Amino acid sequence: MRYLLIFLPLLFALACLPTAAVTPISSTKPAPTQLSPALQMPDTYHATFEMRFEGTYTWVYHLESRVGSGADGGATAYDLHIEGVEASQNPGDVRVVLEGDVVKMRGPATDDACVQFPSDLDLGQSFLTPDDLIPIQEVEAALHPVGTETIAERETTHYTLRQPNLAGWQNVEIDVWKDTASGATLRYDLHVQGMDPLFDAGEGTLSGQFVVNDIGPQTIEPITGCEIDLPLPPDATRLVRMPGLVAFESAATPDEIVAFYRTALAEAGWEPLAEPEHGVDAVLLSYRRDGETLDVNIENRETGVYVELLLNEE
Repeated sequence: MRYLLIFLPLLFALACLPTAAVTPISSTKPAPTQLSPALQMPDTYHATFEMRFEGTYTWVYHLESRVGSGADGGATAYDLHIEGVEASQNPGDVRVVLEGDVVKMRGPATDDACVQFPSDLDLGQSFLTPDDLIPIQEVEAALHPVGTETIAERETTHYTLRQPNLAGWQNVEIDVWKDTASGATLRYDLHVQGMDPLFDAGEGTLSGQFVVNDIGPQTIEPITGCEIDLPLPPDATRLVRMPGLVAFESAATPDEIVAFYRTALAEAGWEPLAEPEHGVDAVLLSYRRDGETLDVNIENRETGVYVELLLNEE
């Protein structure tokens, strides 16, 4: 069950890297979005996942997910809400939509600005699953069927696990409901005792529940406000959009990109702030307009160019 956990700190840490430290973005296409390979899921569904930890303080993690299809192009949407956590640890509420090879997010965590990046951009550990807390192999090996129930209008088999110790946790209670026909996991309940695995709330009790509320195509509302009001060449790909930053790749040469921006920015009312700066395999253009400055950093690469547009107030 792959779910967003703390995506934003990783994303903004990447944005703060100096230009020289930015490495080429892999062109490898991501695998189709899916949940944990050990847990089979319906193709399209609406589900919620909530965890609550009671220790030196109490925090709640709530994630709602929708997997669409058809007209939505197989889009997936996540709505994340965390409460009870200090601001320094809390990434904030955010909505994330993955469609094709593009991820967009917006909410209080992004200061209500749209953030966009390729879905295969490696941000490290970004997802949490119920079975991340206890390896699914250990859970599956100890499950026992106890009956049948109906969940999301599907007949399921209810399995339980009760152990005093498992994978570093104590007093472990796990209940799993699987679609009797397909084997898909439609509910996963967890109740354990141990150390807080996320937010340093000491020793306490962790309870969680993942449940599929509806099976079938879901309506995915797009994230708005992602328009880019700076000129982009027609073949710009792998767009990254953050507050004050737009980055992309192009198969054009550095000279072609320089010529494009000299023309396009002049037409948009931007005036040169300084002469172009040339470095090893890089060119920097600087412009000014209405109290703002724009730096266009063009880096030559074997497959074309990598371009960063950095917008700042004077």
